[in-house]
Amino acid sequence: VDDNFKKSSLLCVDNCLHQKETATGAAAVAKTLNLDSFFEFIQGDAFNMEFEPASVDMLWCDFGVGSRMADFCPSAWSSIRPGGFLVCHSTLTNLRTRTWLDAVRARAPESETGLPPDEFVELSLLEPHKHYQNSV
Repeated sequence: VDDNFKKSSLLCVDNCLHQKETATGAAAVAKTLNLDSFFEFIQGDAFNMEFEPASVDMLWCDFGVGSRMADFCPSAWSSIRPGGFLVCHSTLTNLRTRTWLDAVRARAPESETGLPPDEFVELSLLEPHKHYQNSV
């Protein structure tokens, strides 16, 4: 067995304080998709997380505090393995997250976005079935 091999993972962190939160149902979806062996759910504040470096293949950010994305990204980014994904929901319609996204697209310095400008590729996917949170 390769000592550098690490099990794939999908980490979900949510404080579950939003009245219409759906994060607690993510485990059931993961099970339905036969991904539950890769899934970990933590109820808490992602801003207080101490991520282990290169420990996550995909980190899904689904929060409305986009003005703090630049503060969150350095720790989150270092936790993502090479080739992994930092997925951010509602980047087009949430004004604060959209401001961050525009800076990311403009390849603004890491001090503004929290991301090293030469280490990622940005891709937006529309969710036409939604009316308010319509992108990842």
